[in-house]
Amino acid sequence: MTRFWHLRKFFVFSAVFFAAAGLWAQSEGAGPSLEQVSAALAQNKTVRGDFALERSAANKGRVLKSSGKFVIASDYGIIWKSEKPIKAVQVVAKEFSLTEAASGRRTKIDGRQNPVYLQMALLTSALWTGNLEAVQSAASLNFVSDENSWSLELFPKDKAVQMALEKIRVAGTWSAAAGGKALSNAEVNLMEMNLQGGNSARYYMSGHKYDLPLTSAELSYFERL
Repeated sequence: MTRFWHLRKFFVFSAVFFAAAGLWAQSEGAGPSLEQVSAALAQNKTVRGDFALERSAANKGRVLKSSGKFVIASDYGIIWKSEKPIKAVQVVAKEFSLTEAASGRRTKIDGRQNPVYLQMALLTSALWTGNLEAVQSAASLNFVSDENSWSLELFPKDKAVQMALEKIRVAGTWSAAAGGKALSNAEVNLMEMNLQGGNSARYYMSGHKYDLPLTSAELSYFERL
């Protein structure tokens, strides 16, 4: 009986030890949580950089490419300033979208008539301000991460939006606070919209610069209808 008790105690101890060791190994190499990524993104009110856009049309079998500069202003929305092959501006505000041709002519569309871009503005602005409740109320989430990267898929809950938009994917890099660095850093390197029917738009982003204020021309894009 005594020998059985000692064996049982040994196996219980071993199970607890290896379970704890496995948990420790998993947490040691674990990436950031969605809350940590969102908090890191929210540190900067304005993010600027370069983008390369690839648009795919399922029924045409080809990819259209363009490139330029982007501005993400968490209080306002997103500006995509295309420079090649033609100059144009696409603005995604919280309540409307706007396009500006090379001639300077601007066209605004109420967000209710453009649910895809409105949803993109809502979800990304909420993510950049740390308002995860707004993100979770508008979309079902699939978040994965490792030590150096993260990816978030957002599936809209609104039935009207679902008719046009399948999902939005936002992905980027992660650098944890270490070596005297006070804050962790998260960057977005990819924003992708997958539309129903197989069409997609992928923005590849680089050259990030932070907290440079909006110019008066940029602010004018966000004037209400």
